[in-house]
Amino acid sequence: MYTPKWLASHPGPHHTLGDPRMPAHARRHHLAASNQHNAWDLLPDIGAPTLVVHGSDDLLNPTANAPLLADRIPNARLHLIPEARHAYFEECRTHAGPLVLDFLTTAHKP
Repeated sequence: MYTPKWLASHPGPHHTLGDPRMPAHARRHHLAASNQHNAWDLLPDIGAPTLVVHGSDDLLNPTANAPLLADRIPNARLHLIPEARHAYFEECRTHAGPLVLDFLTTAHKP
C-alpha cells in the first residue's frame, strides 16, 4: 500500500482498508465485492469525463492495468504518479489532491 520510505516516517495506524470500526461481515462483503468486481464490458459506455490515477509502483494492482482502463473509457485521461504505490491518495496527497481537484473543476469545460 505504501512505500517503505513513507512508512518509516508515518508508522500509522493506517485505515486505508476501511474504518477499523467496520463490522467483520461488512469487511468480508467489501473484500468479496472488490475481488469479484468486473465492469470491463461497461467501460466503453462511460460518458462522463474520467481521470484514471494510478501509482507507478503499485504492488497490489499492476500498473499495466491503468492504460488498459484509460484506453477502454472514451476520452479518459491517465495520470501515473511516479514511485507511488496503491495508497497514493494518502501518501502522495499533495500531488494527487490538486490533480483530482483540477480535473474536477476543468473536466466539464470544452
